[in-house]
Amino acid sequence: MKKHKPLFNIAIISASVLLTTWCINKLIFVTSNLKDRLTTDKDQIYPWRFGNIFYTKTGEGSPILLLHDLKSTASANEWESVISRLSKNHTVYVMDMIGCGRSDKPKMTYTNYVYVQLINDFIRNVIGKPTDIMTSGLSGNIAIMGCTAESELYHRIIMVNPPSEKALRKYPKTNHKALKYLLECPLIGTSIYNMVFSKHAIAKELDKQIFDRELITEKRIEAAHESAHHGGPSARYFYASERSHFTNINSFRMLSRLDKSIYLIFGDFEPDVMDTMDTYISVNPAIEAEILPDCGHYPHLERPEAFMEACSIYLASEDDNIG
Repeated sequence: MKKHKPLFNIAIISASVLLTTWCINKLIFVTSNLKDRLTTDKDQIYPWRFGNIFYTKTGEGSPILLLHDLKSTASANEWESVISRLSKNHTVYVMDMIGCGRSDKPKMTYTNYVYVQLINDFIRNVIGKPTDIMTSGLSGNIAIMGCTAESELYHRIIMVNPPSEKALRKYPKTNHKALKYLLECPLIGTSIYNMVFSKHAIAKELDKQIFDRELITEKRIEAAHESAHHGGPSARYFYASERSHFTNINSFRMLSRLDKSIYLIFGDFEPDVMDTMDTYISVNPAIEAEILPDCGHYPHLERPEAFMEACSIYLASEDDNIG
């Protein structure tokens, strides 16, 4: 009996550690949603094939669809500073993309094609008209691929700080697939996820992306934290795919063939902004671009009035029905 006692003690300690870790993870997910920062009185649901998609519809006029950046902390909340301005002349649709915000977060592999299907289905089934698209960050890649697949659904494309070609060249290698498997593991993956998306880590990331530090408020950090944790531990599946580059695809060859009005808006504190802008224009010389001063990754949050002035002449006015 005595020779088995050390093994018994190790088992007890291990079980206690695992149980404690599970309880901590559970508590983080429960408490992250208590303040309900993301809910609005205009919430609607689009029942898509892979899950429910939360979106809002505001204003009247030609339609415009706003797509948040493709990351775990992102949601429709990203566009809060410009929605009311846009809705004066347009019907503004803003969604939480699948795996993000309040939308469902199924346990699956998230790829660029999944988001292309989502956006095109949403335009066809919910909006029902050729639509202007305004994207943020990595979601610009979705718009390019979506327009390539079904160009009749798209009118004009405005991309805010789209990804560089270097970022889009990244693809899942063997080590990335191993990382994805690790992040999807129930206890280990959830623990890593909660460390990566703690409030402290989110604040540090926002500090790198937002030039105006006064905008990095506790409310904004809590909204990002809630977005990352809404829906429970299955939220880690999107992060596993995004972190392992499964959501990536190099769309520059398709971009060169697009015959659409495309406008790029950059913040002057975005890393390698000039190189990125020059690359897009060299791929498709018809692209127009502008760099806004004194802002970073989110010029629509930091300088909404200058942002609206920059993009207003590119917004659609046609009212043509699809088909």
